Amino acid sequence: MMKWHEQDQLRGKRQEVERLLGRSVDHVHHSPRSLAYRARVTMKVNPDGRLGYHRPRSHQWTHVPSCAIAREELNAVLEKLPGLPPQLSEVELRSDGKNVVLAARSNKLRGRRDRSRAARKKSRQALKALDIKALGLAGITLDGEKLSGETRLQLLVGGIAHEVSADSFYQVNLEANELLVARVSELIGALQPTSLLDLYAGIGNLSLPIAANGIDTVLIEQSKASAGDAERSLRRHGLKARIIRGDAGRFQAGDLFFDVALLDPPRAGAPGLLTELITTRPRAIFYVSCNPSTLARDLSSAAAAGYTISALELFDMFPQTEHIETLCRLSPT
Repeated sequence: MMKWHEQDQLRGKRQEVERLLGRSVDHVHHSPRSLAYRARVTMKVNPDGRLGYHRPRSHQWTHVPSCAIAREELNAVLEKLPGLPPQLSEVELRSDGKNVVLAARSNKLRGRRDRSRAARKKSRQALKALDIKALGLAGITLDGEKLSGETRLQLLVGGIAHEVSADSFYQVNLEANELLVARVSELIGALQPTSLLDLYAGIGNLSLPIAANGIDTVLIEQSKASAGDAERSLRRHGLKARIIRGDAGRFQAGDLFFDVALLDPPRAGAPGLLTELITTRPRAIFYVSCNPSTLARDLSSAAAAGYTISALELFDMFPQTEHIETLCRLSPT
């Protein structure tokens, strides 16, 4: 979509969301950066150790020496990286706006455990030999194992200082995420709830700034790394919150009671979850989605249960792509 002007991109995204949800969008929040915004990039490693991408809907690999939508500090590392161990499957470069961590992942050989173990050993030795200071890296991990340097990133979001592990998810657009977190906090704060349930909570990106205002908050997150990061953050800030390790998609009505629910599921959405949440009759449900198609599917059950869209806003989290972040508030009719 880079051949389109930014306004044309947003117009197309807005029209698609409105078509799928059958309602006009209230507001579109522009990304502060239209280029050099991605704080995470994942690249495939080819047999000669170079990094690149597969072409869309293809297995054809293309070398990528730099990326126009990646942050400057990531491209600076890409320019210096030597050939990497060909036994690797992919490499993710992760930034907090200053420090960069290289998170490498092994190529699992199906049915070849001994060969996989030997290949990982070679990769481990080669990665440990890299001069992280010369490459501009803070640290390196392999399959979640710390090999060198400092591998936790430092993110300050909504007044909360997060330490983010190499296996934890965080939004790729740091500046646009600040806008999203601030808006979610504003909308939920206006309701003055006594309790909040955050499903697919991750590191607590959306809910911990709300918990900091004294609201009793429960986070449900399946990832061990993300839940651990959230636990450290709430202890550091002395927040009135607790974390439940588990699959948010398995939540059932009656498990917990709350005034307001918040969910930010992966692209696959959360089929059936809204039905369970609505059974408890919360004052509002806030749904953050990066996939309007699965959002529309999930919202169909809400309408049938008497909850309708009372606010609909877009955040241009992914400029130069077809993707958009949607914030939807559901309220009882």
